[in-house]
Amino acid sequence: MRDIKFRCWDTENKEMLEVQELDYEDSYNGQPMIRTTMYNDYFDTEDMILMQYTGLKDKNGKEIYEGDIVKFRFKDDREEFPDLIGYIEYQTTFTAFRIMSNQGSFKIDITEIKFIEVIGNIYKNLELLEEGE
Repeated sequence: MRDIKFRCWDTENKEMLEVQELDYEDSYNGQPMIRTTMYNDYFDTEDMILMQYTGLKDKNGKEIYEGDIVKFRFKDDREEFPDLIGYIEYQTTFTAFRIMSNQGSFKIDITEIKFIEVIGNIYKNLELLEEGE
């Protein structure tokens, strides 16, 4: 069983916050209200971008969330490729988290987690994706 956790990007204050609670009963326009560990108030999701924890940790033990920028190594049966940079995205068509990069889309495989390192996120460090091109 994996931990169900969320974090959110506060678009107004430009900061990443850990989500303590999602309240669906007092929802705002059908969207949940969010309470973070940093503030005691509830916020509507209009000002927050919600990101789910994948249930996996990178090679350094850091939790991997949607929106994280990762450096990873891809290898197949024949060869190992140089390090690539991509971001984590949940894809409903695959019901899985995938790494999206300019080299393609890669499903996160738990056996290859030792080759993945979180180096930033798409809200604070978008330039890292451009460097990886």
